[in-house]
Amino acid sequence: MRAIVVTDQAAGTAGMRLVERPEPVPAINDVVVEVRASGFVPTEMSWPSTWTDRLGRDRAPSIPGHEVAGVVSALGYGTTGLSVGQRVFGLTDWHRDGTLAEFVAVEARNLAPLPGDVDFTVGASLPISGLTVKPRV
Repeated sequence: MRAIVVTDQAAGTAGMRLVERPEPVPAINDVVVEVRASGFVPTEMSWPSTWTDRLGRDRAPSIPGHEVAGVVSALGYGTTGLSVGQRVFGLTDWHRDGTLAEFVAVEARNLAPLPGDVDFTVGASLPISGLTVKPRV
């Protein structure tokens, strides 16, 4: 699959490259999503999770982008609540490869069904915005 990767934190977005990478394999409770729209912010180049995993190990080259809308293409063992071919949107884990790729593996709990009347681009723009909304009490 094609993906945009970053390898050099000092290079910022100028260090982004389009490369071939293996398609992700879904882990337990994962979903592989065929990406139709993705969100990215340039500040990701300075986030520690772009460059290291939870144990502090180097994870470059990494794929940035965390908001996604697309179609489920595979389910990991034990995954429930979603099905292959279903339209979804959501947010990927910061410490995993992101959504600037043709496919991304996402924990099923971080995805929701995307209604058929919502465009993929709109769907990919919703997760961060939705998390920052202040509810009326």
